[in-house]
Amino acid sequence: MTRTRRISGNMVLVVAALSAVLAGCAGDDSSDGSAPSPSPERTAGPGTYAPPDRLCDLVDFSELATAVAPFASAAQGREIGGDPSVSSGSECKQSLSNGTTVHARAVAQCSAWKDIGKAIGMHRHGKETAEVADSSLTDVKGLGNQAYRYVSSEDGPWKADLRLVVRDSNLDCEFHTQSGHPMNAQDLDITFAAMEATAKNLLPKLRP
Repeated sequence: MTRTRRISGNMVLVVAALSAVLAGCAGDDSSDGSAPSPSPERTAGPGTYAPPDRLCDLVDFSELATAVAPFASAAQGREIGGDPSVSSGSECKQSLSNGTTVHARAVAQCSAWKDIGKAIGMHRHGKETAEVADSSLTDVKGLGNQAYRYVSSEDGPWKADLRLVVRDSNLDCEFHTQSGHPMNAQDLDITFAAMEATAKNLLPKLRP
């Protein structure tokens, strides 16, 4: 019994020492001694954004009109989000057409989550799901906190379905460009660049 107590006591000391080392490694190594800023990946709370509404009043699809086809009709918007206590937002759809060979649409959907942790988790889940189905997925740098893009392989009426997903703080936005005709590699690059420009233009407008 004495030997058992001694071993148990030694184990407690080892665990305590390891905990102290790990705590020291996790601390801030800045020389000014100030406390580290909380990482946005670990912050829970209301976040930077309020739930967006009337998205069609804010989103500018002109970059996509230049890249794909002119506006074919007035944009149509609606509110989205079934539970405002969790997340809510709005959507805007814009038809694009040259009247003959090109028929497409641009879609923006933005929702604000009540909790940043939930926004992070849902963004991660969406990305993991897309990675399994669509090998074209690519991370996009310099757009919100996290962003990725891909060409969807889902069955549907569209010949090309480009998607850009952006998370910034508690805001989650998806941008779709869906075309009735196939797109080659150059078309895809030009369209994705226009989608990213659209997102960069929109995000500052959604901040309170």
